[in-house]
Amino acid sequence: MKLTEKEQQARKRVCLALDVPTTYQGLNLVKELSPYVGTFKINNLHTIAETEGINIIEQIHQLGGNTFLDLKFHDTPNTVYNYAKAATVPGVYMFNIHIAGGETMCKKAIEGAYEAALAQQHFLRGNLTPAVIGVTVLTSLDDNDLEAQGLGIKYNDLVRRRTELAKKWGLDGIVCPANKAGSLEKEFGSDFLYVTPGIKWAGKQGKGQKQLYTPDLAVKDCSNSILVIGSAITKATDKKQTAYEILQAMAQNL
Repeated sequence: MKLTEKEQQARKRVCLALDVPTTYQGLNLVKELSPYVGTFKINNLHTIAETEGINIIEQIHQLGGNTFLDLKFHDTPNTVYNYAKAATVPGVYMFNIHIAGGETMCKKAIEGAYEAALAQQHFLRGNLTPAVIGVTVLTSLDDNDLEAQGLGIKYNDLVRRRTELAKKWGLDGIVCPANKAGSLEKEFGSDFLYVTPGIKWAGKQGKGQKQLYTPDLAVKDCSNSILVIGSAITKATDKKQTAYEILQAMAQNL
């Protein structure tokens, strides 16, 4: 079915989580849903594909999709620098790191991505390297989990503080719960990217998620967000129809 202009805008803001056990299943989802999805998130599937000798990022790219490389780098600064260089390949629109790794680590990730793109003479978004996104706090956690870890800070406060640091350190955006992105955008601006997991639809949501929101409210609250959607689409009986319904709901608030 042909998408309206607003639905096309919505499509660019949908990132489908390819949380499936085989490369075959993942690529089939890309083929089936690329008309409704702009970006595809891979984590364990990246490792699975590598063991099978398949360049899944290239395959997704050839099928017309971008990749969100969700490997959440968190290591020593020089190691993350090397990770970032390795992640900067054609087809990767963005990758993420843990803000908790500190200022030096975050800046080395930015440096590694820039140097790799420059050396390969390919720039994946106009004249820019892949977006380097900082993970604030996982959506599977809440205040009780942070208390158990002895962090002495509330969930919302930690998300905000790490967002502040991410912007200060030069990251392109953050990963944060969809229900927090609107208030963060008001404070930190729409020139910052807000990547938001924890999207639910028609009673379907990812297992273990504690911070949840619907796609229509997510785009209403935040003008520069990318919605990471998994089970809400992949567990649906009619995946295409569900994806289209989500775009329709988003379009009403664009």
